[in-house]
Amino acid sequence: MRTMYLDVSVPRILLTRLLGRVSRSVYFAPTSSLHLSTLLDPPLPAPDWVRVRNHLCGICGSDLHQIFLDIGLDVTPVALPSHKRMYLGHEMIGDVIEVGSAVTDFKIGDRVTRWGRADDCRARGRSTLCRACARGHRVLCQFASEPRHHHPIGGGFGDSYITPAATLLRVHDGLTDEQATLIEPIAVAIHAASRRIAKKGERVLVLGCGVIGFLLMQTIRAYQPECEITALAQFAWQADLARKYGADKTFLAGDDGFAKVAEITGAKLYEGRMNNRMLMGGFDVVFDVVGIESTLNNALRWTRANGDVVIVGVNLHRMTLDVTPVWYQEVNLIGAVGHDVVTWQGESVSTFELAMRWIGDGTLNCEGLITHRFPLNDYRQAFEVAVEKNKYRSIKVMFEISE
Repeated sequence: MRTMYLDVSVPRILLTRLLGRVSRSVYFAPTSSLHLSTLLDPPLPAPDWVRVRNHLCGICGSDLHQIFLDIGLDVTPVALPSHKRMYLGHEMIGDVIEVGSAVTDFKIGDRVTRWGRADDCRARGRSTLCRACARGHRVLCQFASEPRHHHPIGGGFGDSYITPAATLLRVHDGLTDEQATLIEPIAVAIHAASRRIAKKGERVLVLGCGVIGFLLMQTIRAYQPECEITALAQFAWQADLARKYGADKTFLAGDDGFAKVAEITGAKLYEGRMNNRMLMGGFDVVFDVVGIESTLNNALRWTRANGDVVIVGVNLHRMTLDVTPVWYQEVNLIGAVGHDVVTWQGESVSTFELAMRWIGDGTLNCEGLITHRFPLNDYRQAFEVAVEKNKYRSIKVMFEISE
């Protein structure tokens, strides 16, 4: 098994982060936590496990946060027990090549994707499900940090992995491998859109024009065709693409955001002391796909009274936030993480299943989202391209896994 992983060691993390101020190459040095290694193929540890050989795997923003150690050691998730080794890559597509004796839902040759971290009640074989797992939101499993007898080995950034069969989903036959790698990010976008479904005539702002942002615009539109979507992009070429993927209006991070919001929504802009600014009025709902301190502070101020802000972007650092809009304007702050089971046209359906349907029936336009492909050996260049979006005009960067 050839696979990429991070060794979770606080001294190594601190050393790499310190040296990384000088050069990004330090994150790939022997002293770093990142490794691309060949391991002995592990046997299936239990009869309900399977082995999968990978074809393709997308590079997610969360992968880059981990690779470049962009995480504070004082944030809430770090207080939880974690694996000493983290296998990278979760936007994968591959074939089942071995099944345990108790596996009945999959057979050798099935094309599959994996839904997530494999730490939930179903993956652990628990007969009684926690509340989150029972409703289908397995990312929020109450027992995700509990000790377990066997750990999944390998991830999408490698040739294969072993995992409980309960973590896999069979991919629809009509989808290409490239489309299948987008199932997971689409499922994330669907869950985010479902956390605050837009209403007819509402003005919606999407902060961030990466792959999740482009998919989110389309899922918002699928839920409510008669809303007005505005996108904030970092670069002009991203704004052009936002209009292709469903935005009615756009503006750039370098623009005067307060003035733009006032212009688009009809809000009243007030200039206060110390260059402090406040809007009365604003967007009905804002989806913050970036999630950093500056975008979240803006989102709270750019939302009308009784409006909603949905945090979609991952930022694993403590932030200084002005939360006065939460009480002064009763702005609702809503979190969104991972995938879920949602109601669509009267049916309860997994966001993974709905993602496959929407790709297949053309509800979602995925053309042009995958911009770069690299063999696994060229991982340094792949990560460089994924980070330097404006230089390479990258959206989704992909690893091609050789046989």
